[in-house]
Amino acid sequence: MRWTKVVALAAAGTLSLAACGGGSSPADTANNQASESAGTGGESPAANPTSDAPEEKASAGFMPDAKGPAPEIAGAKKGGTLIINAAGAPTTFDPSGQFIQDVNQILKQYVTRTLTGYSMRDGKSVLVPDLATDLGTVSDDGLTWTFTLKKGLKYEDGSTIKADDVAYAIKRSFAQEELPGGPTYQLDYLKDGDKYKGPYKDGDKFAGVEAKGDQVIFHLRKKWPTLPYFGAFTQTSPIPKAKDTKTEYTKHPLSTGPYKFSTYKQGVELTLVRNDQWDPKSDPIRHAFPDKVQFNFAQDAPKVAASIMASNGPDAFTLSYDGVDASIYNKATTTNKDQVSTAAGPCVSYVTMDTRKIPRDVREAIAMAWPYEAIRKGAQMTKLDYSPASSIMAPQVPGFDKYEPIKLPGGAVLNGEGNGDPAKAKQMLKDAGKENFVLSYYYSIDNPLSVQVNTVRKQLLEKAGFKVKDIGLPRTEVREKTILSKSDANLMQGASGWCYDWPSGDGVYPALFKSSLVKSQQTYSTGFLSDPKLDKEIDRISGLPVEEQGPEWSTLDEKILKDYLPLLPDYNSKASAIYGTKVKNVIVDPNQGMPEFASIWLDQ
Repeated sequence: MRWTKVVALAAAGTLSLAACGGGSSPADTANNQASESAGTGGESPAANPTSDAPEEKASAGFMPDAKGPAPEIAGAKKGGTLIINAAGAPTTFDPSGQFIQDVNQILKQYVTRTLTGYSMRDGKSVLVPDLATDLGTVSDDGLTWTFTLKKGLKYEDGSTIKADDVAYAIKRSFAQEELPGGPTYQLDYLKDGDKYKGPYKDGDKFAGVEAKGDQVIFHLRKKWPTLPYFGAFTQTSPIPKAKDTKTEYTKHPLSTGPYKFSTYKQGVELTLVRNDQWDPKSDPIRHAFPDKVQFNFAQDAPKVAASIMASNGPDAFTLSYDGVDASIYNKATTTNKDQVSTAAGPCVSYVTMDTRKIPRDVREAIAMAWPYEAIRKGAQMTKLDYSPASSIMAPQVPGFDKYEPIKLPGGAVLNGEGNGDPAKAKQMLKDAGKENFVLSYYYSIDNPLSVQVNTVRKQLLEKAGFKVKDIGLPRTEVREKTILSKSDANLMQGASGWCYDWPSGDGVYPALFKSSLVKSQQTYSTGFLSDPKLDKEIDRISGLPVEEQGPEWSTLDEKILKDYLPLLPDYNSKASAIYGTKVKNVIVDPNQGMPEFASIWLDQ
């Protein structure tokens, strides 16, 4: 999934887009301008954030028998307005067409329920049934999955949620031209998914999904052992065909969760109020403590951070998921440490290179020149935001074998550290006959941090012998431009970072490197690779039992970097949230890289 921070940084101008996410933080700036046991909720596990915390493996065990209501939270109170200020500026809240980390969490925690969902239990992130009665039943041949809906579920207007609505929503997610920007797993796995263009073009008849009574049935063309995780995507959130307003649906998606849209101004603000048709007894994930939730987008992250740390007036009831920037780092780790929650994040940030436009020898020169630390410093990133990366996959994913950083033939080491060697990079360009090679990318002109980062990046790349064409745009346009398959840029396009969609490699590599991605007008293709051999290997590993996939993905990860070099691993995310003194029970879900919004309450 595209990463909030990376997207924000993309908007900010530091990097490009990460998949799975959507806000903005120092991390954004730097890169993208940029379980199985139940328990009760408690205080955030990150009372003492530290950059030296041991690397823990991610968790997302199955809890198929979880029932509503969600576990009680000791001391929690109802009432008040929770304010959430974010540097990112979301361009859509359409459940079918979104794939950004913050939009995903806002919708799933507050507005749109899905077949399955994540819940924090005893400090572990687990997958539980949400709209469905369990985590699905698979046929003996592995090609059919069946989910049964709970009874009595309603939309905000009081109408009944039907299996037909879930099936229609899944079909709607295939309308990639009309509703671009969503995930593509379903296109790859569902029967006839490579042919079906959604209900607007091809009607409702689709072999990949059907509704029978209260059952939603998936028909696959190849095994998908991790499909229950896909059930947690907003693309499985029900949408009645009669209420589908197509591109206008983003303005007010029909609520199935504890809150509904009250007012919404794209890229600026969103106000949520209670949905009185939501039944907490059917929901094992969500609470509804605040009376109202107010989101303010496109905010100045350092200013927001300073105000939250001070916690005067409304700032005491305010939260930001944009991380811990350098201006508040000392407070966040000492006197104000009780206003910070942190966890290992699911995201890895990349410097993506369009392999169609940048030759291999030039990509190696970029690797030699890249000023990782200078960019992070310019982005005001701190050790609570990142650790240097050396692989495509987040190292905490269960089964992944971390390998030694790759040393390229030209001498560059892919370890996400240092400031490169501009003199050697310049010589490499000269030896290749590629002096003054033009590197082009988008950055945000209305984010001061993005402008600051761009100044550093451009100067150091020019010092290394490149000619830089930096294209400044408003941050809302940067999100759109960086996912275009055809654009004026050759650097930091596609997904310049990825948050695994579930803790397994089949939630990463197919979404970044399959050839089919390049054909889309808007795409998260990383490096724009198109190789049938790579496609075949990704398909082979994806079909293995989950417990056998890890080492195979590790081998593929290393091969992609060595043989294709579509990106430079930059940093592994650390997910941090800061909040005012009246905001309670802020717990960061390590698989979402975001706070578990629905468990937050206010001390008034």
